[in-house]
Amino acid sequence: MSVPCPQCHKVVMVEDVVVKNYRPVNTIQTCGRVIIHKGGRVAAKTIEAHQGVEVNGALDASVLSGGPVVVKAKAEWKGDLRAPSLEVQMGARFNGGYFVIPDDPLALGIEDDKKD
Repeated sequence: MSVPCPQCHKVVMVEDVVVKNYRPVNTIQTCGRVIIHKGGRVAAKTIEAHQGVEVNGALDASVLSGGPVVVKAKAEWKGDLRAPSLEVQMGARFNGGYFVIPDDPLALGIEDDKKD
């Protein structure tokens, strides 16, 4: 399900994106979660999921998540991550990437210009 943005009129996805097979895309953006099932594979430049990411299959992307990220056993991850939390189950495989778990998870990607 998606709705048009009242400001820019772009389509905004509001539901979870569920991947069960190979999905080569440039970008995935959703207000929900991105869930990659066992046997599913995502190859994307960027993924933005405001409620989190769960990987049971394979992911190759730069990920910005507003919710928790869970990488299950036997899952494969390649790419960068910025998220409020990360759970990695025993047996998950990582093939590179830069991971950032900020102290202030609500400020993901936002620089604070204020000086105290």
